[in-house]
Amino acid sequence: MIPYISIGSLQIPTFFLVISLSLSALLVFLSYRVEQFSKNRAQAFDIALMLMLSGFVGGRLMHVFYEELNYYLINPWQILAFWNGGFVFLGGLISCLITGTIYARIKKISFGEWADFFTPLFSLAHALGRIGCFLSGCCFGSICFLPWAYSGRHPTALYLAVGEFVIFLVLLLFEGKKAMPTKGSLFVKWLLLHSLLRFNVEYFRDDFRGLFIFGLSISQIISLIIVVFCVSFFVKDAKRSKAKI
Repeated sequence: MIPYISIGSLQIPTFFLVISLSLSALLVFLSYRVEQFSKNRAQAFDIALMLMLSGFVGGRLMHVFYEELNYYLINPWQILAFWNGGFVFLGGLISCLITGTIYARIKKISFGEWADFFTPLFSLAHALGRIGCFLSGCCFGSICFLPWAYSGRHPTALYLAVGEFVIFLVLLLFEGKKAMPTKGSLFVKWLLLHSLLRFNVEYFRDDFRGLFIFGLSISQIISLIIVVFCVSFFVKDAKRSKAKI
């Protein structure tokens, strides 16, 4: 792991360096997609900024209240010390869903349409972010004796990074199909694939996983809830399609 990069007396956390570089690349990709799909540029970047801020706050708050509440009750000012790390992806995702839904209703725009537009960006952002996790040494795995083990452990952050990048490519293939699916379907496909990936990788992680219920971590339970929602969405969508024939 390389938690810091030293430049003279300056130490830069690799996680935030990766996140900064990733955001720059994602903004370039966003600009390309705006042109590709003829979207309103100002609105697209407004939504992107809103999602970045809500994801940041949601991810941080879930870490504070779910993972380290006792610590932050004793050291409340450390809640603001985000540069020391401490974010939960699912917390950021939930926050983005809530914020995006409210924004769409206020602006009277299609949540599903814009969710589909941003879906490849969500997937790529997660893949790049997990590289930062791997370099910083968080999200570490259990003991592993396989050839690809890193420091004797499963490189679970890399499992998520590689898996999510494959999902990103699959999403681009879905998006490239000529048939126009139901608005929001690409986003739901990502939720389904991402949740299945996360559910399985959880078995190989050995960092703090919180409470376990019926042998499943909270992250696995949330993933299962999302999977049920996704399956329900596609079943209903299939029924609607048959009714139109």
